[in-house]
Amino acid sequence: MFAWPSASPPWLALLRRLVVAAASLALVATLVFATFEWLADPAALRLGRGASPEALTALRAAMGLDLPVGTRLLEHVARAMTFDFGTSHARGAPAGQLMLQALVPTLAYALPGWLLGTAAAIAGGLAAARRRRFDRALLGLSTLVISTSSVIVVALAQHLLAHRLGWFPVLGWPLGGAGTSPLAYVVLPALVWALLQWGPDVRHYRAVFERELAAPHLDGLRARGVPERRVARHVLRAAVGPIVARIGQRLAHVVVGSVVIEELFNIPGLGALLVAAIHEADAALVQAIAVATAAVTIVGQALCDGVVWLVDPRVRRGDVT
Repeated sequence: MFAWPSASPPWLALLRRLVVAAASLALVATLVFATFEWLADPAALRLGRGASPEALTALRAAMGLDLPVGTRLLEHVARAMTFDFGTSHARGAPAGQLMLQALVPTLAYALPGWLLGTAAAIAGGLAAARRRRFDRALLGLSTLVISTSSVIVVALAQHLLAHRLGWFPVLGWPLGGAGTSPLAYVVLPALVWALLQWGPDVRHYRAVFERELAAPHLDGLRARGVPERRVARHVLRAAVGPIVARIGQRLAHVVVGSVVIEELFNIPGLGALLVAAIHEADAALVQAIAVATAAVTIVGQALCDGVVWLVDPRVRRGDVT
């Protein structure tokens, strides 16, 4: 966990974080470039196996693939650092625009599912750590969710809640001519997302709360007659670091979404777009999604660290990092 050390001014820590963020984005852009440089030839994939050498040469020149590798790498990284991703060769539109269009359906179900799953996991983890009668039941249910394929979970939810009971539309996004509100199409995918996230998260939060409940100073609070409700608040405040860190780790998943959910619910989201871009060797589109996801993760981690720094005085004193 990042913290602003008391020995150095906040601006210096902020400068270090900006340098690390820029280096991380440059590294992501370099990895995407290297992947397409070594594993795929976009020109050959676009023209197919029967393309003539002359056509390949002309297309490679049009796509700038005839330039030296070092030159293309520097241009590639420079554009990515300024969030200029170029044009998608497979779709003929700006890669950034395509990414933003696909991000809306993804956030429509992933964001509420993430919030619901996080709240349920924190509450379940605290209940399991404090009350043993809930512990086995919650751990058993979370084990079932973790050990079950996400494809099966999505298919069962569609069959039982949408097909058999008719509570939700079967598909998760409006098709042409559909008159139902878009909200109805994202409720079930959001619930499935929350369930899939809840399985591993509740075990993580349970371990965090068990460790905090075993802290020696809580025995002193109870000995002085402090109510359990106030003791629970102390536990939550002490556990804010691991909780916020876990939340920060989930941000990248929220942005990209779930390929399984988007495929089975027919949601034109970012996860499905990323898979299609990889199959089509669309370097500009893959670059846009990868760099944007990295940027969101970096900003989210910085915000989470700031929250911990504000809430936990031990971090401000430098007792924990």
